[in-house]
Amino acid sequence: MKFKFPGFKILDRYILGKFLSTYFFAIAMIIIVVVLFDYVEKLDNFTELKAPLKKIIFQYYLNFIPFFINQFSGLFTFIACIFFTSKMAYQT
Repeated sequence: MKFKFPGFKILDRYILGKFLSTYFFAIAMIIIVVVLFDYVEKLDNFTELKAPLKKIIFQYYLNFIPFFINQFSGLFTFIACIFFTSKMAYQT
């Protein structure tokens, strides 16, 4: 089902969809890398303190991920805009 936004034309929806998909893909990739690096860096602390996996995931990383998404959102808005406009320019 397609959503109809007042004042949005087909081209507007296409551009918004391309931008949002590029933004979410880029932010997801950087968050995966950041979480992996953080986990590897803190693995000794987690095992030394015998922290349960459930608490690591649900208490630490569920607060860690939104913090870094907020930190990187401005930069990745710019990066997504550059990437999707260059891709659209290449396709014309």
